[in-house]
Amino acid sequence: MASTAPLSSSSAAAAAAAADDAAAAAAAPGAPSSSAAAADAAGASPSSSSPAAAPDDKPASSYAGPPKIVVFGGRGFVGSAVCREALRTGLHVVAVSPAGTPPLGTPEWSKNVEWARGDALEPRSYAQHLAGALGAVSCVGAFGSRAAMRRVNGDANVAAIAAAAQAGVPRFCYVSAQMPPLPGAVENALLAGYADGKRLAEGALFRDYPRTGVALRPWVVYGDRAVSPHVTLPLGLLFGTFGALQRRLLPGGSARSLAQTPVLGAAALPPNAVEAVARAAVAAATDDSVPGGIIDCWDINAQYGG
Repeated sequence: MASTAPLSSSSAAAAAAAADDAAAAAAAPGAPSSSAAAADAAGASPSSSSPAAAPDDKPASSYAGPPKIVVFGGRGFVGSAVCREALRTGLHVVAVSPAGTPPLGTPEWSKNVEWARGDALEPRSYAQHLAGALGAVSCVGAFGSRAAMRRVNGDANVAAIAAAAQAGVPRFCYVSAQMPPLPGAVENALLAGYADGKRLAEGALFRDYPRTGVALRPWVVYGDRAVSPHVTLPLGLLFGTFGALQRRLLPGGSARSLAQTPVLGAAALPPNAVEAVARAAVAAATDDSVPGGIIDCWDINAQYGG
């Protein structure tokens, strides 16, 4: 079930951002995610827009096309899975990224997506695509310098959330991340900008979408990942096996309790299949029965896994 607990050092950032062409930058060595990667909005300047009105206060759009979802960072690992899942449910998908092109290899499903060029930090570059959307999902995120991580994980998502609210998009799902319980000094040294950015984005989400904003907090997001047009890493085999073993050794609520153990608690956090994260994201962005709040790594598996 969804909750609204603030992003903290026991449940904050770690691995779930979509990779985009703006950087082939994979997670830094030792970073807790196989799926977090490049900045979907790197190289842009934060916009200084005024606070957006609540979505419920906006007039109805004149958009008359098929049911639509907008995916920020739809070209990356998690974003691509969200696009595929949205297509499977019959939605028209608009994927916004700096390149505005399909992911590596141009898979067959990508021909049914509207690939739009836009920078999350510059709402004018994509505002027209938000009109009439049922909901929006942001998979924007990156690792890098402290300033870059705060800018991409924080400022870029804050801008996208505000733009969607201003356009009257009724629901928004932000793919945030779960982080193990690290001592403050360790978190500050390793992931300060990342965690700061995630907290900033979640704060904006629940401010602009107090009832219909959902933050997903996956841990390690796994699945077969294309690293070139001809090479795919079978990460699903590795982490899927680990997840199955973990469930056998840590049944019931014991994993949640152990996950609070400083540092070592990371071993009790469950990895999340990219397909489960995608199902959760599409449901959170388009299904009014999904309450606003936080869906953590355990609930993603429990509600959307399998």
